[in-house]
Amino acid sequence: MNVLKFSSIAIAATAAAFATQASAGHIIGGCSVNDINPTAEACSGFYAGNILSNNATDITYQIEGLAAIGYTFDGNWSAVEGTKIQPLSGGIYDFASLLNGITYVGIHKGKGGQGGINGTAFYRLDADNLDSFKLNLNGGSSAVLYSTGTPAVPEPGTWALLMFGFAAVGFAMRRNRETSREVRVRYA
Repeated sequence: MNVLKFSSIAIAATAAAFATQASAGHIIGGCSVNDINPTAEACSGFYAGNILSNNATDITYQIEGLAAIGYTFDGNWSAVEGTKIQPLSGGIYDFASLLNGITYVGIHKGKGGQGGINGTAFYRLDADNLDSFKLNLNGGSSAVLYSTGTPAVPEPGTWALLMFGFAAVGFAMRRNRETSREVRVRYA
Protein backbone atom coordinates (compact mmCIF):
# COMPACT_ATOMS: atom_id res chain seq x y z
CA MET A 1 0.00 0.00 0.00
CA ASN A 2 2.84 2.37 0.88
CA VAL A 3 4.54 1.57 -2.43
CA LEU A 4 1.37 2.49 -4.34
CA LYS A 5 0.98 5.72 -2.36
CA PHE A 6 4.65 6.61 -2.82
CA SER A 7 4.58 5.93 -6.59
CA SER A 8 1.42 8.05 -6.99
CA ILE A 9 3.08 10.96 -5.21
CA ALA A 10 6.24 10.52 -7.29
CA ILE A 11 4.28 10.54 -10.57
CA ALA A 12 2.33 13.65 -9.52
CA ALA A 13 5.52 15.45 -8.49
CA THR A 14 7.21 14.55 -11.79
CA ALA A 15 4.22 15.76 -13.81
CA ALA A 16 4.16 19.04 -11.89
CA ALA A 17 7.89 19.55 -12.38
CA PHE A 18 7.66 19.14 -16.15
CA ALA A 19 4.42 21.06 -16.64
CA THR A 20 4.75 24.03 -18.97
CA GLN A 21 2.79 27.20 -19.14
CA ALA A 22 0.10 27.31 -21.81
CA SER A 23 1.13 29.21 -24.92
CA ALA A 24 -2.03 31.31 -25.09
CA GLY A 25 -1.59 35.03 -24.55
CA HIS A 26 -2.46 36.53 -21.22
CA ILE A 27 -6.22 37.05 -21.53
CA ILE A 28 -7.33 39.80 -19.17
CA GLY A 29 -11.02 40.14 -19.88
CA GLY A 30 -13.78 38.55 -21.83
CA CYS A 31 -14.85 40.16 -25.05
CA SER A 32 -18.47 40.11 -26.17
CA VAL A 33 -20.06 39.83 -29.60
CA ASN A 34 -21.95 43.00 -28.63
CA ASP A 35 -18.69 44.99 -28.37
CA ILE A 36 -19.15 46.07 -31.99
CA ASN A 37 -22.09 47.19 -34.09
CA PRO A 38 -23.18 45.35 -36.16
CA THR A 39 -23.03 42.47 -33.70
CA ALA A 40 -20.16 40.05 -34.27
CA GLU A 41 -20.66 36.33 -34.76
CA ALA A 42 -17.69 35.45 -32.53
CA CYS A 43 -14.88 37.08 -30.55
CA SER A 44 -11.70 36.17 -28.71
CA GLY A 45 -9.74 38.20 -26.17
CA PHE A 46 -9.05 40.66 -24.66
CA TYR A 47 -5.33 39.92 -24.80
CA ALA A 48 -3.20 42.15 -22.54
CA GLY A 49 -1.91 45.29 -24.26
CA ASN A 50 -1.73 46.24 -27.91
CA ILE A 51 -0.72 43.14 -29.84
CA LEU A 52 -1.48 44.61 -33.27
CA SER A 53 2.18 44.76 -34.30
CA ASN A 54 4.98 42.86 -36.03
CA ASN A 55 6.54 41.70 -32.74
CA ALA A 56 7.08 37.90 -32.84
CA THR A 57 5.18 37.33 -29.58
CA ASP A 58 2.34 39.57 -30.76
CA ILE A 59 2.14 37.65 -34.06
CA THR A 60 1.82 34.40 -32.07
CA TYR A 61 -1.04 35.89 -30.05
CA GLN A 62 -2.71 37.17 -33.23
CA ILE A 63 -2.51 33.69 -34.77
CA GLU A 64 -4.04 32.14 -31.62
CA GLY A 65 -6.74 34.79 -31.23
CA LEU A 66 -7.84 34.55 -34.84
CA ALA A 67 -7.74 30.72 -34.80
CA ALA A 68 -10.14 30.79 -31.84
CA ILE A 69 -12.77 32.45 -34.07
CA GLY A 70 -12.12 30.35 -37.16
CA TYR A 71 -9.50 32.23 -39.19
CA THR A 72 -6.06 30.92 -40.09
CA PHE A 73 -3.63 33.85 -40.06
CA ASP A 74 -0.25 32.98 -41.58
CA GLY A 75 1.59 35.56 -39.46
CA ASN A 76 2.50 37.77 -42.44
CA TRP A 77 2.13 41.16 -40.75
CA SER A 78 3.19 43.09 -43.86
CA ALA A 79 0.06 41.78 -45.63
CA VAL A 80 -2.26 43.40 -43.05
CA GLU A 81 -0.20 46.31 -41.70
CA GLY A 82 -1.54 48.64 -44.41
CA THR A 83 -5.09 48.12 -43.14
CA LYS A 84 -4.32 49.36 -39.61
CA ILE A 85 -6.49 52.40 -38.86
CA GLN A 86 -7.43 54.69 -36.00
CA PRO A 87 -11.11 55.23 -35.12
CA LEU A 88 -13.10 58.26 -36.22
CA SER A 89 -15.06 60.16 -33.58
CA GLY A 90 -17.64 58.08 -31.75
CA GLY A 91 -15.69 54.83 -32.06
CA ILE A 92 -16.41 54.44 -35.78
CA TYR A 93 -13.89 52.36 -37.75
CA ASP A 94 -13.93 52.98 -41.51
CA PHE A 95 -11.50 50.86 -43.55
CA ALA A 96 -10.47 51.92 -47.07
CA SER A 97 -12.26 48.94 -48.62
CA LEU A 98 -15.85 47.83 -48.17
CA LEU A 99 -16.37 44.90 -45.83
CA ASN A 100 -18.19 41.98 -47.46
CA GLY A 101 -19.14 38.53 -46.22
CA ILE A 102 -17.28 36.92 -43.34
CA THR A 103 -14.82 39.51 -42.04
CA TYR A 104 -12.09 39.22 -39.39
CA VAL A 105 -10.80 42.28 -37.50
CA GLY A 106 -8.59 42.91 -34.50
CA ILE A 107 -9.27 45.92 -32.27
CA HIS A 108 -7.11 47.41 -29.53
CA LYS A 109 -8.65 49.55 -26.82
CA GLY A 110 -6.90 51.46 -24.10
CA LYS A 111 -7.65 51.72 -20.39
CA GLY A 112 -10.08 54.58 -20.97
CA GLY A 113 -12.82 52.12 -21.73
CA GLN A 114 -15.01 49.73 -19.83
CA GLY A 115 -13.35 48.27 -16.75
CA GLY A 116 -10.05 49.98 -17.53
CA ILE A 117 -8.96 47.10 -19.77
CA ASN A 118 -5.99 47.81 -22.04
CA GLY A 119 -6.21 44.96 -24.49
CA THR A 120 -6.80 43.56 -27.95
CA ALA A 121 -9.75 41.46 -29.11
CA PHE A 122 -10.53 39.73 -32.40
CA TYR A 123 -13.98 39.64 -33.99
CA ARG A 124 -15.67 37.69 -36.78
CA LEU A 125 -18.63 39.47 -38.34
CA ASP A 126 -20.82 38.88 -41.36
CA ALA A 127 -20.60 42.15 -43.26
CA ASP A 128 -22.85 42.82 -46.23
CA ASN A 129 -21.24 45.65 -48.18
CA LEU A 130 -20.52 47.38 -44.90
CA ASP A 131 -18.65 50.68 -45.07
CA SER A 132 -17.85 51.02 -41.36
CA PHE A 133 -18.60 49.57 -37.94
CA LYS A 134 -18.71 50.95 -34.41
CA LEU A 135 -16.89 49.88 -31.27
CA ASN A 136 -19.46 50.07 -28.47
CA LEU A 137 -16.72 50.41 -25.83
CA ASN A 138 -14.84 53.59 -24.94
CA GLY A 139 -11.10 53.85 -25.42
CA GLY A 140 -10.81 52.41 -28.93
CA SER A 141 -7.28 52.82 -30.24
CA SER A 142 -6.62 50.98 -33.50
CA ALA A 143 -7.99 48.21 -35.69
CA VAL A 144 -6.58 45.83 -38.29
CA LEU A 145 -8.52 44.16 -41.09
CA TYR A 146 -7.29 40.59 -41.50
CA SER A 147 -9.75 39.31 -44.07
CA THR A 148 -12.99 40.22 -45.81
CA GLY A 149 -14.94 38.74 -48.71
CA THR A 150 -15.30 40.17 -52.19
CA PRO A 151 -18.51 41.87 -53.28
CA ALA A 152 -20.92 39.79 -55.31
CA VAL A 153 -20.79 40.25 -59.09
CA PRO A 154 -24.03 39.76 -61.02
CA GLU A 155 -24.17 36.79 -63.37
CA PRO A 156 -23.90 37.42 -67.14
CA GLY A 157 -27.58 36.57 -67.60
CA THR A 158 -28.50 39.32 -65.14
CA TRP A 159 -26.41 41.84 -67.07
CA ALA A 160 -27.99 40.75 -70.38
CA LEU A 161 -31.49 41.17 -68.94
CA LEU A 162 -30.56 44.62 -67.61
CA MET A 163 -29.23 45.73 -71.02
CA PHE A 164 -32.31 44.34 -72.78
CA GLY A 165 -34.53 46.31 -70.39
CA PHE A 166 -32.64 49.55 -71.06
CA ALA A 167 -32.90 48.97 -74.82
CA ALA A 168 -36.65 48.32 -74.58
CA VAL A 169 -37.24 51.50 -72.57
CA GLY A 170 -35.11 53.53 -75.00
CA PHE A 171 -36.97 52.10 -77.99
CA ALA A 172 -40.34 52.87 -76.39
CA MET A 173 -39.30 56.45 -75.60
CA ARG A 174 -38.02 57.04 -79.12
CA ARG A 175 -41.15 55.62 -80.71
CA ASN A 176 -43.43 57.78 -78.54
CA ARG A 177 -41.42 60.90 -79.37
CA GLU A 178 -41.77 60.37 -83.15
CA THR A 179 -45.52 59.83 -83.05
CA SER A 180 -46.16 62.77 -80.76
CA ARG A 181 -44.72 65.27 -83.29
CA GLU A 182 -47.27 64.45 -85.94
CA VAL A 183 -50.54 66.27 -85.71
CA ARG A 184 -53.38 64.64 -87.58
CA VAL A 185 -56.53 66.48 -88.27
CA ARG A 186 -59.63 64.73 -89.56
CA TYR A 187 -62.83 66.23 -90.65
CA ALA A 188 -65.99 64.30 -90.63
